[in-house]
Amino acid sequence: MGKDATYSLVLMAREWDQLSASTKQEILDIRANGFGQLKETVTTPHFVLHYTTQGNEAVPAQDNDRNGISDYIDIAAESWERVWNREIVELSYPAPLGTPAQKFHVYYRDLRSYYGAAYPQNVVLQSTTPVPLGTASGYIVVENDFYEGFPPNDEDVTGNEVIRSGALKVTQAHEFMHAIQFNINVFQSGWLFESHATWAEDAVYDDLNDWRWYINRFLINPDAPVFNRYVYGSAFFMNYLSETYGVDVTREIWMQAKTNSTPNAVRVAAFGGSWEAMKAFAPAEYLLDISDFTSDGASVIPRPRNTIRARHSSYPVSVTVPVSTRQEANRAPWGLGANFIEFIPAGRGDLTISFDGEDGFVWRGYVVATPTRGKGAAEQIPVTLDSGSLGSITVHDFGSRWSQVTLIPTIADVAGREVPYSYTATLE
Repeated sequence: MGKDATYSLVLMAREWDQLSASTKQEILDIRANGFGQLKETVTTPHFVLHYTTQGNEAVPAQDNDRNGISDYIDIAAESWERVWNREIVELSYPAPLGTPAQKFHVYYRDLRSYYGAAYPQNVVLQSTTPVPLGTASGYIVVENDFYEGFPPNDEDVTGNEVIRSGALKVTQAHEFMHAIQFNINVFQSGWLFESHATWAEDAVYDDLNDWRWYINRFLINPDAPVFNRYVYGSAFFMNYLSETYGVDVTREIWMQAKTNSTPNAVRVAAFGGSWEAMKAFAPAEYLLDISDFTSDGASVIPRPRNTIRARHSSYPVSVTVPVSTRQEANRAPWGLGANFIEFIPAGRGDLTISFDGEDGFVWRGYVVATPTRGKGAAEQIPVTLDSGSLGSITVHDFGSRWSQVTLIPTIADVAGREVPYSYTATLE
């Protein structure tokens, strides 16, 4: 099962003028194959939906309201107007190029393993400095039934429904955000395109949660720079930003992305020009501290799992994380990455943790103290580090008040390698 073919289409569209005439025609012929079968249409205030009820491209035949239109297309049409209202009207994103003067066109086809794709057209490069900037119009193709290879979500709870309305809705929210992005800067990074469009699924349909399938592929490498992690799962980071700094921050990032690289657009729009505030993301990631996991109800999608670098239950502890080599990565943090090191009680007492990071990097540290059952919420406690990235902290009542303590070192800056460090822990 694929997610979205959009960014490969973006790359092709950006290089379109460099292709030979014969190659262009071959691509156009391949794309056009099958579209002629889509002879039925439904029109909404902002969209034209093209589909068929015959052959391999057919949408589900179910028509429970007997209005002569597939229930699948009825749901799609209603969904499109909800997507428009949320993304354009409520969230104030610019409409796709050419709209609303002209309606936006959507096609329902058998994409086999992909949810959908937004196809950019007529790319115009407006400038090349300080970053490439350009716009494009576009259209969207959506899977015609979501019958094979697509997982359940909190509306399609079995994954075997005749009308896979949940998958349909989140795909439309995702792909339409791509069409919006084309009109802001079609030359931006794949990470920004996909993390943001996946965020849009939740921004429009908070209760469907199809995007949660991608979280564990994001959480598997917390040591890596956030911009190098799994693009769809990086919606977790986008959700963290919008819940921490307000829902407008993602749009502001895209506005900054007209004149900044992706990291700099985030740094300027979300953090006011400094990476210092990024340090708070590390404990938030460990605690899964966004509303989907701290306040929303149960989901049919398995709960996320953090990657724990080390877990200790006997003391004293003394660990040196060595320099990474070509043969073996040390899995220490890169810039804008983190490690999670858990300490489990071996009796009761005061736990003292010391940390020493390699000099010359913007090390920051937290401990997360997890209470024993029924004794309140976890506490995030900053670890004060000196100019040499050395510091310590003592957590009292370990094993009585606290059932677990987690050390979280992170680097609040962009660093180009895994940075070694050491730590100790004693229980007295």
